[in-house]
Amino acid sequence: MKNVNLGSAENPIILKNKHQDIESEKYYARHKNGDMYIHRPLLQMHTKNNHELDKDDPESGLFAFHKLRDDLDCFTKNVISNPHLQPLEIKTLLALYEFFQDHWSYEMVHICSTNEINLDNFGDDEGFWIAEGNTESLVEVNNVPLYQLLGKALNTDISNEKLNKILIRLDSFHYISITPVTFENSKIGISQKHNKNQRAYLKVIQLNELMDSKNLTNIWLVKN
Repeated sequence: MKNVNLGSAENPIILKNKHQDIESEKYYARHKNGDMYIHRPLLQMHTKNNHELDKDDPESGLFAFHKLRDDLDCFTKNVISNPHLQPLEIKTLLALYEFFQDHWSYEMVHICSTNEINLDNFGDDEGFWIAEGNTESLVEVNNVPLYQLLGKALNTDISNEKLNKILIRLDSFHYISITPVTFENSKIGISQKHNKNQRAYLKVIQLNELMDSKNLTNIWLVKN
């Protein structure tokens, strides 16, 4: 088989499931094609009175955004009201939010590595393709490593390694969704046997839109 770029129209990156809301959507996401719903353990661990249970499904009981109060432009409130975030995590989230706002987008591909990356090895002549459900679309690729972008925005020195650890925690709180750009997450590779430890030099980062339209300020557990 010919070599096909990750993120090309022939081999788009399959986005990690994000913010399934009602229980039926979560059940479908957990059981379609044998896949499991990827829930966010830190969000579940540090919130109260917001979990739906399904007596016929022992894996249910996950966070339910639809039970929250509707609000407008509340991403910042949902960040600063969370007592379980570290100061640099808060700054990173707010900087990411501003960055995405400036680009009129909720998702973008970022370089998350200190290695020299040849972006010609990703995507195709049209751009970089992602897939979510039955929908495929183009997404912007930023050619500056994310740790450099955020370091400049925050006037601080942040290593790529430290930033990647922060991003994992922010994904677990479900402020963002991160899909590593690897063969195992591509259309061609997702159904094949693969190395679970594939290194991802690029990552698709998405803001969770529901963090901007649902108010979580009163459901965080108090930090002991």
